[in-house]
Amino acid sequence: PEQIKEMTTNGDPEEYALILRITNSLQKSRDFVEEHQPKYEQEVESYLASKPAPFVMAAMPPARKKLHDYHGMLSELLLQALLALDGVTCKPEFEVARVKRREAVKETQRLLDAMDAIHARVKESDRLARL
Repeated sequence: PEQIKEMTTNGDPEEYALILRITNSLQKSRDFVEEHQPKYEQEVESYLASKPAPFVMAAMPPARKKLHDYHGMLSELLLQALLALDGVTCKPEFEVARVKRREAVKETQRLLDAMDAIHARVKESDRLARL
């Protein structure tokens, strides 16, 4: 009960439950990215260092397909996390929960943007290879 009062606007257990739901969702996203981002970046660096030859999407080389699929998996998980956060409805009087939700959405979007930025390097390499 004391923790509920400290973490919420007015000690409402419903708001506390929402805060926990938001916090857990964000932590899952952080943990997932923390585990997979270094691997993804390493794969990207290896691919870029190999100076890949031009290709058409219908005949994507296995190394490039692996990056494409990896990015898809990372993006999908983060998009699902954003949708889950979007599904959290906070009453207007749940000020703390509303702030936590807004912060979680921003951070999850930042994580997604970071994955997209890494993928953009691959796409740019592919574009330059075709020139």
